[in-house]
Amino acid sequence: MEILVSKTALLDKLKSVGRIIQPKNTLPAYDNFLFVIDESGFIQVTAGEEGGRISTNVDGKADFVNRSFLASAKTLLDGLKEMSEQPLAISIYEKEMVVKYANGKFTMPIEDGKQYPEMNIDDSSHSFLLSGNDLLYGVRQVQFCSANDELRPTMNGVYFDIDLEKTSYVGTDGSRLAMVELPASYTRKERAGFILPSKFAKLLSNLVPEDCLELEVKVNRTNVQFDFDSYRLVCRMIEGRYPNYRAVIPQNQSKRVVLKRNDLLAALKRVSVFCNISSSLVVLKFDKSSLLITAHDFDFSKSAEETVILQDGCEAIEIGFKSGFLIELVNSIPSEDISISMTDPSRAAVLSRCDEEERSLTYLLMPMSINN
Repeated sequence: MEILVSKTALLDKLKSVGRIIQPKNTLPAYDNFLFVIDESGFIQVTAGEEGGRISTNVDGKADFVNRSFLASAKTLLDGLKEMSEQPLAISIYEKEMVVKYANGKFTMPIEDGKQYPEMNIDDSSHSFLLSGNDLLYGVRQVQFCSANDELRPTMNGVYFDIDLEKTSYVGTDGSRLAMVELPASYTRKERAGFILPSKFAKLLSNLVPEDCLELEVKVNRTNVQFDFDSYRLVCRMIEGRYPNYRAVIPQNQSKRVVLKRNDLLAALKRVSVFCNISSSLVVLKFDKSSLLITAHDFDFSKSAEETVILQDGCEAIEIGFKSGFLIELVNSIPSEDISISMTDPSRAAVLSRCDEEERSLTYLLMPMSINN
């Protein structure tokens, strides 16, 4: 039994699915790649961990069908990565595989593929389509705001709120919140909602090609499945009810300013060097024409201040934020101009993009108390 495949075609697919494999797995099977040659002779490779798995098809030719086997992921990757591009002939025996290349060969043990745990989407699942470009934008703009908190597991992921006419992507850790709302690209007959664990949201955003037109999503009571191009990602959803994110977003805030994103970002990075290490507090003082950014560290007798010109100002207000959170949010807004809306120093501020882009983006950041 033999498989003929290009070294680059095989290695690229192994690397793309292999990023899910953890350094330490609860089940030894997850240290391996699962190879499946189906009844049509197509070659599929799968890698996974306890919470999910990624599968893809490999361009190659097998002279046999209906066989599956496990091969050590680390050994196979290390054996292939130093080779130049060339055709490979992989002979499959009962207990071992032999990889033959131009100047030599290497042999490694294999095991029966039936040992690999199953994870499937059953027939009761809901199915719908998402635009690939919309999903990449939504997940990338919000997933960094997700929490890593064992006491609040529902916040440890990206919430997909699938409505009939729009799709919302949400991430929050309690101190900040990110929400992207996009008009539905496809007609839907039913609503859906699920929490995708953060690590799988990041994997998905790295796997989906920039030119991907659409993804098929299937959701049942425990798992969610994404199909796109030649890939399939299946993982367990986070169980529980996601917080009512819309209720915490302030409406009709009385103070709104508009300014250049790059001007604000550069000033924040310079001034934040002088923040108190424990609090990381920066103070923003707005008026009708300018913004004064200040930071102090009284323990080490250092301070800084910088003025940024506003394009559109507001009534005077002074509000404090954690510098690292504010810098990360400002840096993530993909527009030349940004707006900051506030009510008073004790309530959350809302940051958003200021351009003609239809894809909305809302960042919410809770303030810190200012001790003058």
